[in-house]
Amino acid sequence: MKTLVIILLSVVAFAAPAALTNAPTLIQLNDQFDAPQTLQFPTTNITVLTIADKKGSDQIAGWVAPLKKKYAERIDIRGIADVSTVPKVLRGTVRKAFRNQQSYPVMMDWSGDTVKVFEYLPERANLYLLDRDGRILKHAAGEVGEAKLKKFSDAIDSALAVPTTVTTNGAAAKQRTP
Repeated sequence: MKTLVIILLSVVAFAAPAALTNAPTLIQLNDQFDAPQTLQFPTTNITVLTIADKKGSDQIAGWVAPLKKKYAERIDIRGIADVSTVPKVLRGTVRKAFRNQQSYPVMMDWSGDTVKVFEYLPERANLYLLDRDGRILKHAAGEVGEAKLKKFSDAIDSALAVPTTVTTNGAAAKQRTP
């Protein structure tokens, strides 16, 4: 009986999809102004990465505004738009609409390859808290609410509490404690 339980647990462990624990080391996409944008780890700041499709994009501002107000320059907020369902003939129109609505750069993922890596939830705002090395510390999705915002903010506070030093190549490194 014990052997059967071990075999079943092993099958379940291998069959279950592994949760994404790290962001890609390098993300390069053009924004709505057709300018190249790069997100590369390690970084000197904690990063909040938002990912949304058209429907989920309406929920982004509710998350980002209070985070910007509370953390200002202590965190880097970046966004990726999943525009993979937009037909090629409409890409210029969509890019122009983004330019008219957003003055800050939003990376446009026309292929969907980048957002698929994050296994994000469609039709919802998705926020990923990434440490300086690109590890995913927290994922939140959907409409913002007071409790959800507090949990996300608490995770940011914890991440900011980890001291860093800057190495000779300009990358962030965790301080070693003796």
